[in-house]
This record gives sequence, structure tokens and C-alpha cells, in this order.
Amino acid sequence: YGLVTGGNAEEHCDCTPEGILETIPHVLEFRDAWNFLTSSDTLYLMYLPVNPPIGALQCVISTMSEVAPRFPDVHRWILYIEATKGLTWQKKPVKLTMQNKGSSQSSSSFKTNDFPRFGTEFPVVFVDARCLIFRILSYTVDGRTGCAWWVKESAKDSPLWHCKLIFYFFCGVSHRQIYNKDACDELMKHKNW
Repeated sequence: YGLVTGGNAEEHCDCTPEGILETIPHVLEFRDAWNFLTSSDTLYLMYLPVNPPIGALQCVISTMSEVAPRFPDVHRWILYIEATKGLTWQKKPVKLTMQNKGSSQSSSSFKTNDFPRFGTEFPVVFVDARCLIFRILSYTVDGRTGCAWWVKESAKDSPLWHCKLIFYFFCGVSHRQIYNKDACDELMKHKNW
């Protein structure tokens, strides 16, 4: 793919998996998150990086807040239980703006100002009909970044080995598991939205 073309590769190559991904245009079709983010399915957050800290959040989900989104904006709700506040669901509106939709009709990142601790731009690593993995750029370790991994409700209890493999390869910092089946199943019984 022409990643190294000269004698001193260190000056010309960001050779982390994340850096290499940005140089391969052939994978853009696997990085267009529009259909995933505009799906009416409930989305479940599986993993987040350890940093920045998020407190005692449990069972983070996302639902659509509009019926027919129009490119480039998607409006969704983020809902979660803050363990220190009991079983009351917290609800936060988010506006995601898709970026880089050009002649390829693929969007490889989105922006939002609704989570400044995590950054404002989120490059998509991988998306398919069941999972979405995007980078969190606000915290790095030796040039590596962490990622968020979301799945559709219909896939939340499936192994999704391909998503796991991609997550572990391209998301190079420590992560925490957010989704816990038993806890989420119990908390969903107390929906109040």
C-alpha cells in the first residue's frame, strides 16, 4: 500500500495500527457509520477506554430522538444509570455530525460537542450491521488511542468475534467493559423514559 517509500520510515510513517488505517482508502466502506447511527435499533455501549474516567455508569444505551435524520446530522439520546444516583435513568441529547462524505459516499468520522472530555471528533475504525467502533482521541498512550464499541440490541449478547478482533488490534489503550448482561437486563426493567 505504499506505506514506506524511503530510507527513513520513522519520519514518514505513523506505523501504529490506527495510523496505518488512515492510509488505506479501500476500507472506507467499512467505516461509514451513517446507517448504523440512523438505525432505529437501541444501541448498547460495550467498551470505553479507561481514561477519561466516567464514574459509576452502568448500562449505557442510545436511542434515536428523530424519525428521519437528514445528512449530515443525527440526533440521538444517550441514556444511562449512574450507580450513585439509584435506578433513575439519566438522559442526554446528542447531535452527531458526519464528516468526510465525498465522492466515495463514505464517512470516516463524526463530530459532536456533547462530550468534550472525550473530544469532539471521532474517527470510525469499523462498522457493520451489528457493531460500531470509533476512536477516542482525547487520551493517548505512546501514540495509541482507545475506542468506544457500540452494538445493536439484537447483537448485544452475541460473541461478535470479528468486532472484538478489530477492537483489540486498532484500539491500543486499556479499556473497561461497560455492558454487563445481567445488570442491563435488570436495569431495563426500570425504564422511565
